Amino acid sequence: MQTVRLKIWIDIDNPPQVQYLVPFVNAFRERGADVVVTARDYGNALALLTQRISDFAVVGSEFGRSKVANVAGALLRARRLASLLAHDRRPHALICASRSAAIAARYMSVPSFVIADYEYSNSSVYRLTRSTMLYPDVIDPAPLLASGIRREQLVAFRGIKEDISLANVDIAATAPHRFSEIEDDALIRVLFRPPSERSHYYNPASKSLALRTFEFLVRQPHVITIISPRHAWQADELLRIPSRNQPIVLDQPVPFVALLKAVDLLVCSGGTMLREAAYLGVPAYSIFKSCIGGVDRYLASIGRVHLIQSPEALPTIQLKKAAPVALLRSNPRLLDELVQVVLDRTTRAVQR
Repeated sequence: MQTVRLKIWIDIDNPPQVQYLVPFVNAFRERGADVVVTARDYGNALALLTQRISDFAVVGSEFGRSKVANVAGALLRARRLASLLAHDRRPHALICASRSAAIAARYMSVPSFVIADYEYSNSSVYRLTRSTMLYPDVIDPAPLLASGIRREQLVAFRGIKEDISLANVDIAATAPHRFSEIEDDALIRVLFRPPSERSHYYNPASKSLALRTFEFLVRQPHVITIISPRHAWQADELLRIPSRNQPIVLDQPVPFVALLKAVDLLVCSGGTMLREAAYLGVPAYSIFKSCIGGVDRYLASIGRVHLIQSPEALPTIQLKKAAPVALLRSNPRLLDELVQVVLDRTTRAVQR
């Protein structure tokens, strides 16, 4: 029987996905597979991606703020992706965290593998596309099953997705980012990331708590905040709040390890950056007000994340210079293990 050279499609839908999906590119190529990468022009995703790889196709852009615009945008992007990858460019498998890509893959009868580390995200699309969901084993699968995901779609793995993001990064050799605006090294550097107001699980209470938290931080005379906005308008809103020390706004992408090594603590509304900080040993405080997922609860249980649930808890944030903490390294082999899962299942599907 002739051996088929597999073609793997990787789709990047938003900036955080750059960190944990790009490592799959070389991992698959090292095993003899062809790889095609697509990406959506959303936030600073393309700028971050350009720092890592040069060969990718841009498909789609921001969808808009309303639910209707998001649904329409996802369907339109799915159609464009399917058109781009039709016929002789058709891949054998997709790996992503993207609804539009999963829809396109289903249309092309291509098996899709979705990396999921938040069980309360809306999984209805992945149920319909019959995607295989790869998720950390610290997550209780009950919410996924309750959403209609079939048990045979679920594949648990040991570790967290940041094991992938940092698998091939020489952390010790990465120099901290230099903030030229900070002249007083005694200032406590707080990286602040507001909530994702366009996610389907967004809770308006997250924004309220975020504003109260930011007001608390900028009132401290020994603190300087570095704002990492998800959207430019978020920075404009925060800068209107009076501050003891003028905040810094990150308007250009900074490699995430260099950025996190340059700050003393992180305060954010959940998400990938929270878990990256926890993994690196940077004190990480979550002000997320939607349902707390299993990964964040696990990180909180081992002291890597601190959950701030109300303004009354803000004084518990320890505003001090960061002390070195060992890397988490929950599963250093995770990237290889997931690549093997995808290759084994895809090869069996091709040979049927």
